[in-house]
Amino acid sequence: MKYIQKGKEPENFSDWKTTQKSLGVNYNYKYLSNPEKGSVHSSLLNEQGYICCYCCMRVEQSNSHIEHLAPQSKTGSELSLDYTNMLGSCGRDPNWPEYCGHKKQNLSIGISPLQANCEDFFSYSSTGEIVATINNLGHQKNAQTTIEVLGLNHYDLTQGRIQALEALQGIMTQEEAELLAQVCHKMDAQGRYQPFCKAVLYFLKDYFGVA
Repeated sequence: MKYIQKGKEPENFSDWKTTQKSLGVNYNYKYLSNPEKGSVHSSLLNEQGYICCYCCMRVEQSNSHIEHLAPQSKTGSELSLDYTNMLGSCGRDPNWPEYCGHKKQNLSIGISPLQANCEDFFSYSSTGEIVATINNLGHQKNAQTTIEVLGLNHYDLTQGRIQALEALQGIMTQEEAELLAQVCHKMDAQGRYQPFCKAVLYFLKDYFGVA
């Protein structure tokens, strides 16, 4: 999981909400459609660097969906349309994949990617698994619940992390480690983060002390 700093919602989405609210009808996420919905989707992926809000795999609009952190079934119209409650999650088909937003459905998670320190609660194994960090029992339990609810150790995701960790195989010097860390910390020229960048950064810190 990677911390997501929310930006400003698209202007046409703000205008749509203002109009719908003034009319007193259809003021709910289920009535949101294009072009406003597409603008929201694009904005979410842009601020996340085109990685899934939960697992950090590479996503595009064609293979992702708008995810509500607080489930729609448990929120009123205001929160269903609150941009700060929206994230971009992998998976276009509601029945696949069996992880992240589609796995979560109407459940709640213990650790949110909107928490500034969310990354501190997870570590990674060489077999591609994400693990709850041992700090205090409360945070460890919340992290473990988050992993289970989101299915973050699904085979597809563990294999994706293993593939991302292959970038470490050629690292021989501290300088090389620092250069790779810079790549993982920043978006590229197209505004995209490296997929599973947090797993790579975890091992760079563990083996080379690179923050």
